[in-house]
Amino acid sequence: MTRKTHVWLITTDQMRADALGFENPKVKTPMLDKIAAEGTVFTNAYCASPVCTPSRASIFTGRYPHVHGAWNIGVSLNEDEMTLCDHLKESGYKTVGVGKMHFRPQCKTDFSTMAEDVSYRDRGREKDGTYYGFDEHHISEDNAIGEYLDWLREQDPAVAERFTKNRCRTENADGDVWESDMPEELHQSYWIAEKSIEAIQAHDTEQPLFLWTSFVDPHHPFDPPHAYAELYADMDIDLPHAGENNELQMRPEHLLRQGERGYWPGGGEQHQSSNERLRRVIRNYYAMVTFIDEQIGRILHAWKQKGIEDNLMIVFTSDHGELLGDHGLMYKGPWFYEGLTRIPMIMRLPGLTKGRKTEALIEHVDIVPTVLDVIGRDRPYGVQGISQLKVVEGDVTHLRSSAVTSYDAHDRGIHVKCLRTARYKLVVFAGETYGEFFDLLEDPEERHNLFFDPEAREVKLKLLEELVHRLIEDEDPLPERKTNW
Repeated sequence: MTRKTHVWLITTDQMRADALGFENPKVKTPMLDKIAAEGTVFTNAYCASPVCTPSRASIFTGRYPHVHGAWNIGVSLNEDEMTLCDHLKESGYKTVGVGKMHFRPQCKTDFSTMAEDVSYRDRGREKDGTYYGFDEHHISEDNAIGEYLDWLREQDPAVAERFTKNRCRTENADGDVWESDMPEELHQSYWIAEKSIEAIQAHDTEQPLFLWTSFVDPHHPFDPPHAYAELYADMDIDLPHAGENNELQMRPEHLLRQGERGYWPGGGEQHQSSNERLRRVIRNYYAMVTFIDEQIGRILHAWKQKGIEDNLMIVFTSDHGELLGDHGLMYKGPWFYEGLTRIPMIMRLPGLTKGRKTEALIEHVDIVPTVLDVIGRDRPYGVQGISQLKVVEGDVTHLRSSAVTSYDAHDRGIHVKCLRTARYKLVVFAGETYGEFFDLLEDPEERHNLFFDPEAREVKLKLLEELVHRLIEDEDPLPERKTNW
C-alpha cells in the first residue's frame, strides 16, 4: 500500500451485526453485501462500550474508554487525545467528517435536557482550532440541531417546521415507531450522503483523503422513509425470544433496580411492546438500514466518478448494536448480549483477497492501527489497539485471544467489564458478588448463566485470570518514557 491510499470510514449508530444481508437474508443491503464480497468480514467484532460516546472515541483514538476520558455519554473526549485525523494529517491527508460525531455531550451541563448550543458542542480544540483534527466537518447529531437542520429550513421551511415540532410523526405513530412521510431527499441520512459526496467531488486527488461518513440511524426512533418501510410491510418477522419470567430474575440484581440508582434509560424490566408493535419496530429498523445502504451506494459512486475508487480503503462498522427485543429488552445500556455488543465490521482494501470471512476477534481500538498499517505507518506510541492487517491479508487466522467491552457508570453505581473469547463470555460487575458467564458454543442465545455453576468454575477462574491480565495490559501507556531516570 502507498500513502496515496484514500480512506473511507463508514459508521452507523446502534446497528446489529446481524442486520446485514449477507448474514441475515431478510435485510436488504445490496451495497454493503457487495463491499463485503470485495473485502474481509469480521464475524466476531466487538464494541468498546454498549453506548455511543465511549465507542466512538475508541474508534477514533485506538484507545480504551477508561483511557481517552469519554467513559460514558455525557462526558467529552479529552481534547489532548491524538485522533486518527491527527495521525493521518502527519502523512499528508485531508480529513473530512460528516454526520454524527458525539465526542461531546448533546445536552447542557447540570443534567439539563436542553440541547447544547451548536457553536459550543462543535467548537474547535484549543490547541489547533480543529474539531478533533478534522480539516472540515459537517455535524448532525441525534437531535439534528445544527447544519442539517439549517439546510432543511433552506430546502423546505414547512417540512423543517414539522420536523422541529414532532420529527414528522405520522398519525399512526406508536411511541417511537412510525413510517415517516418526510421526502427521502430531505432525510438526515440523505443529507449525510450529500455532504460526503460534495467532499469527494471537491477534493484534489493528488492529496490522499480521509472521509468519515457517520450515519445517525438506525438509532431509535424507528422512523424510516415510508417507501423503505413498504419494502418490509409483508415480510414475516420472527420475534426474538423474550425469555421466561425466571430469566428476568436471573439478571444481575442491580440491573433489576436501576431506577433506584438513577440510571438512564430505565430499569431492568421487560419491555412492554406487544408482538405486533415489536414486529413493526424490527421491520422499520431493517428499513432504516436499507435506506442507509442506498446512501452508501450513492457515495461509492462518487468515489468511482472521481477515479480513485480502486485505491480506496473502506472500513464499515457501528458504535454498538441494538437489543431489539432480545431477552425482552430494547435499545442499549449496561448489557452485554450479542445483539448489543457484536457489531458489523467490514474492511475492504484495494488489491487484497476478496470475499473473505474471518472469526478472528477484533475490537474498535484496532481500527486506527490497522488503517495506519495499510498506509505504511507504524502504530504510534499510546495507541492501544493492534493492527489486524495480517488477518485481512490472510497471513494469520487471528491475533487476539479475547475482546473487552466496558460499561462505566460508576457515578450511578454500575461499572462492568465483559471478556469475550472465541467460546465464552464473562461479565464482571464491580462491587458485586454475582456476574454472568455464558458458554456460547452450547448456549448461543445466552439463556443459561453459569456464573455459579460448579461444573463451570474452573473455566470461569481461567477467564477471570485472563480478564485481570487484560485490565493490567490495557492501562494507559502514556506518557512515554524518554529518559533513564
